[in-house]
Amino acid sequence: MSIRVVCPNGHVLNVKDALAGKTGLCPRCKARVVVPAPQKDELSEDSIMSILGPHASTTSEPATGGVQRKPVESSRTSSLPEGTPPKKSCHKCNREISVGLHICPFCHTYIAKLSDF
Repeated sequence: MSIRVVCPNGHVLNVKDALAGKTGLCPRCKARVVVPAPQKDELSEDSIMSILGPHASTTSEPATGGVQRKPVESSRTSSLPEGTPPKKSCHKCNREISVGLHICPFCHTYIAKLSDF
């Protein structure tokens, strides 16, 4: 991999990772260029959950951006009384959550399947 650096005069340079944190000269204009350390783009599950915020209530209809979702058929939904939102079980913490959620609000585990979309 390489690190992309722009010198003070606007020349774009691609330098080796081994030069991170060092200062060098631009090969075109000889201006001093500091090579930054590469950025890590990893996000923890807790950071993702803080970005997403608390889960919405199951009584409000989530925005789907015009995408029609197919209803989920489950043995649990057939035994529920009328008006009760359907539930599914988190495979990590075994708590029941709404079928529409893809991240468990209790243990923050991603639990969606392809059939959910």
